[in-house]
Amino acid sequence: MGRFAFAAPGGFGGKPWRRIGDFDVTTAVIVVALCVASMFLRAASLDAWSWLVLLPDEESTGALPGNGVLGGEVWRIVTWPFANQASIWVVITLVVFWYFGSQVESLMGRRRFLWFLGLLTVLPGIVGTLLDLPQAGIRPVEFGVFLVFIAEYPFMRFFFGIPAWILGLVFLGIEVLQLVGDRRNEELIFLFVTLGVAAVTARAFGLINSLPWVPKVPLPSERPKPAPWITGRSSGPSDSGRGSWKPTKRPPRGGSEVVQGPWSSDRSGPLPMPPPGAGTGDAAELDDLLDKINATGIDSLSNAEKQRLNELSKRLRDRGTR
Repeated sequence: MGRFAFAAPGGFGGKPWRRIGDFDVTTAVIVVALCVASMFLRAASLDAWSWLVLLPDEESTGALPGNGVLGGEVWRIVTWPFANQASIWVVITLVVFWYFGSQVESLMGRRRFLWFLGLLTVLPGIVGTLLDLPQAGIRPVEFGVFLVFIAEYPFMRFFFGIPAWILGLVFLGIEVLQLVGDRRNEELIFLFVTLGVAAVTARAFGLINSLPWVPKVPLPSERPKPAPWITGRSSGPSDSGRGSWKPTKRPPRGGSEVVQGPWSSDRSGPLPMPPPGAGTGDAAELDDLLDKINATGIDSLSNAEKQRLNELSKRLRDRGTR
């Protein structure tokens, strides 16, 4: 696939929240697990399951218990994607979300992807409440994640050699035509709000830069401070607001002394590759690159660093299977 190839989930990107054996517990995995759990909850108790659904007010609840969001049940704005019922189409939706969500999470980093999903849930949930539009299920969130991936890799070749952007356009067109044909105007508004939130948030987090018409809105809560070993500066304040920042030294890994080199200077550019024999192992070098991704996002890596990251990941995986 050339430069449009991509790694399988878990083979590239930031660290998982937890690792159970060889299995990485990522945000996408946790969301899928919660959605599957909601299917069992619905089978056990429909009333208990209904407390997850986005119900705007008491009138929209119908036969379901509760007073709705406007009645004080504000948690429904957050929980509605987890209210899924068992069906083959929901299972397919969860598989698509897991696969492409894992890809987007690897590009954003786990914390930014968590923010991304949070905004993709809460903001459309508020709009759904204002439109008096009940919502349940992961489908809108999955569609937003899928189209973000398509926008990031528009020329990726899918089955039958179809470019990703054509596939995304066809799926979006079918969705819009169905809603327009059924005169479901509120759901059409909800769809475009969801996709708009997905696009703007992804752009703010450094993705879909190929779409300059998508506004890049800064998110104050997602402005990570550069790591000390990247900038060479301390993260603490100076004495009484005076004086200069003092460079900090990162403790060596796997060696008795710190190897001096061009990578230890005070600069915020891309991390240069350590020379052969520098005393840092593959695992330590991989940790350095993953730390930089978690701190400043994958876009802060140069092309050489991305290639090196893939090489190290493959080398360590191959070594672990021997």
